[in-house]
Amino acid sequence: MSEFDMPGTEGGARQSNWLFTALKLIAAVMIFAMAALTFADVVGRYVFSLPIQGTFEIVGLLLGVVTFSALPLITYERAHITVDLFDSFIRGKFRFVQQFATLLGSACVIAFIAERFIAAGIDETEAKFVTEDLGLSRAPLLYGLSGLSMITVGILIVMMWHMLTGRLPVKQPDIDLYKVDIDEHPAH
Repeated sequence: MSEFDMPGTEGGARQSNWLFTALKLIAAVMIFAMAALTFADVVGRYVFSLPIQGTFEIVGLLLGVVTFSALPLITYERAHITVDLFDSFIRGKFRFVQQFATLLGSACVIAFIAERFIAAGIDETEAKFVTEDLGLSRAPLLYGLSGLSMITVGILIVMMWHMLTGRLPVKQPDIDLYKVDIDEHPAH
């Protein structure tokens, strides 16, 4: 495995992996479906006075699919939005501990979310719950979102293993990219 194939490295996006390709395709199709459905609903509503029933409901369900199909991709690339208030104070082994603890905490939280999706799916199946406008069961969607969450947990576990074995480098704070030594500045 080359440096560019590791999760979280800049070259990781170049890796051709069927799982990531499928997740990207799912997210893209769902975003297109949301846009197309919204467009058709607006045209139907304002041009023909015939809105599409359940548009808000369907778009809401599709949004969940987009979010949880993109979560493994963002996790793999280590591209989450972060707040770096204390990054300039954390150095050396403490940075490793911070990032490993973040991966571990993220895996635990997302595993909990996956479990809650399964529990909600079971509850909704037993209660024969359906959506208000279209009468759709959300249980299959909830099970799918749980599966997507577990893919993210698997990626986080692999990333923790790679970090422990030294194959995943500690990510340097973005602020370090912009620091310039005054002696190296062109105006000096």
